[in-house]
Amino acid sequence: MFNLNDYFEEALALLDRESLCYRDRLDLGGHIVDLATHSPILRAQFLPALAHLASESESDADLTILYADSSGTTSSLKAPPMDLFNGQGYAATIDQNDVQIFYQPWLRQVFLYSRLRRIGLYWVINPEEVPWWEMTFSFRIIFHWWSRDQDLQLMHAGAISEDGKRGWLIPGPSGSGKSTSCLQLLLSGRYYLGDDYVILRTKPPFKVHSLYQSAKINHDNFDERFTDLHSQLRNPQSYRDQKAILHIGEHYPDRLLKSADLVGILVPRIASPRVAQSTTSAVSAAKALMSIAPTTLHHLPHHRAEAFSKISTVVNAAPCYQWLLGSDKHLLTESFGRVTSDEGRKNA
Repeated sequence: MFNLNDYFEEALALLDRESLCYRDRLDLGGHIVDLATHSPILRAQFLPALAHLASESESDADLTILYADSSGTTSSLKAPPMDLFNGQGYAATIDQNDVQIFYQPWLRQVFLYSRLRRIGLYWVINPEEVPWWEMTFSFRIIFHWWSRDQDLQLMHAGAISEDGKRGWLIPGPSGSGKSTSCLQLLLSGRYYLGDDYVILRTKPPFKVHSLYQSAKINHDNFDERFTDLHSQLRNPQSYRDQKAILHIGEHYPDRLLKSADLVGILVPRIASPRVAQSTTSAVSAAKALMSIAPTTLHHLPHHRAEAFSKISTVVNAAPCYQWLLGSDKHLLTESFGRVTSDEGRKNA
């Protein structure tokens, strides 16, 4: 019989025996996160997406994440029974009220988290086997678990600010145009908080916090719209097999924003290729919620009821718009400017 609490203790004991000499500290919207590993390779893989949040705060940590790989440790963590987990890495038959686990056997990596201790653990067999996408949203599942007991929610969304103070949430599934829009708006002079995952403060005052500085664009879209950014690619040799990855803080540090007040929500949808103009139209909170919640809940299978409740609170409190994205990039940025100005006049 698999006991999750015992498994967590075993993993924690293995990590405690290692020399976790590489330590980093982050500030995520006023919450301090400590990272520790024995592996310079893993650190080089996971830290860059989070590097813009580096902090020298001496406050106690709100979350601690320990991470390791078997190739560089004296002992190896045994994999949990694979038949307990579904395709999303979730085990419905295991009590996860305190300790939580995420495991996809074919990726040979394990995520664990203790709510009582606020400690997250990550273990992978070999650092060379870390999927490229995991490095763009480092420890995503652990941040989701941790946010359960905070006034926070990890969102599958981008976020952009017009003035560096007030931010717009741009949620949507892959292919909805959110990443393209966020990068295009950044290049037009706006402020960037993220294009794939951000953290929302889900009680007033509502805020959006940057989590990852890694922008990801499908290679065909990148080649069509952003070829002049090729020198900024993190993966110039492999972007056509993965996605085009850029670290915004390396090239646009003055426009990478860590936090902003949430002013509204833009739900993107790509128009017909024959349509050049981008337009916005107000939508009800209920319709916006049905466009926003499913993609986040699909990617984050744990405590979905709590996550849905938090998302609902924010959506019901914020102005919501459908954003129909036309093919002309200049008209796209103009449409964002218009809705920002209109909402600003309402709140003036």
